[in-house]
Amino acid sequence: MDFSIKSGSPEKQRTACVIVGIFSTRRLSNPAKTIDIASKQHLSALIRRGDMDGDKGQHLLLHNVPGVMADRVLLIGCGKEREIDDRNYRAIIENSVNALNKTGALEGINYLSELNIKGRDGSWKIKQAVEIAEHTLYKFNELKSKNKQLRRPLRKITFTVPTRRELTKCEPAIKYACAIAKGIKLTRDLGNYPSNICTPNYLAEQAIKLAKNRTSLTVNVLEESDMEKLGMGSLLSVSQGSSEPAKLITLEYRAGKKSQKPVVIIGKGVTFDTGGISIKPSQAMDEMKYD
Repeated sequence: MDFSIKSGSPEKQRTACVIVGIFSTRRLSNPAKTIDIASKQHLSALIRRGDMDGDKGQHLLLHNVPGVMADRVLLIGCGKEREIDDRNYRAIIENSVNALNKTGALEGINYLSELNIKGRDGSWKIKQAVEIAEHTLYKFNELKSKNKQLRRPLRKITFTVPTRRELTKCEPAIKYACAIAKGIKLTRDLGNYPSNICTPNYLAEQAIKLAKNRTSLTVNVLEESDMEKLGMGSLLSVSQGSSEPAKLITLEYRAGKKSQKPVVIIGKGVTFDTGGISIKPSQAMDEMKYD
């Protein structure tokens, strides 16, 4: 997925779809008002007719709106304007991305990143929007023999800021969010692989691959013989029930200031947890690979 930011009037955007918000009081957001004026109250007429109330979770797709250059206008229900906090903002973005993805459009310009959220600036809203979009559109099709996708997927989303002055300030947010989203995708992929593929050895290979060509990242993998020397009998006893040898993987990221205190994150790294497996519900058995 390609992400970008821009500033501009919604009715002048030549794109497959423009996304704007409607509040639950049937009040138009500022970008929606601009489209309404350009279309000679086309949106207002739809709302008066009861086609949309603006409640959270609602969406309405319009084609060939008069006075608008975009092929489609997607209206998203945002709920009560005063209640749009961090959590509701993420839900609104998720709803908009889901709805956009179902339209068949290859790209879209999303004006919901201009919603007002107390205590949050444009950079935060752009970061959240990109991360939520990637999370919403995520699919794991690596092991499918046939791709049932009948149409070309959504390939680009542009989020907006109210003024051109904010563009420079918010551009780094795109890069930051894409890096976070890439890491989350890798984690989800590893979790979704079955345990006969994502073995301890496979996990170690991915860690080594991650550290390759990155000077700030180093990796160290302990084999079972190394762990025996260190007296790690408790860990080794767990792996005795598997034909796959255990690995202890350590990744060190050193890009902070020398004065900065280290942060240690410890994860189990268990590629399939067989502990108590006989008492687990059978329908959730496959979820043991997520440990």
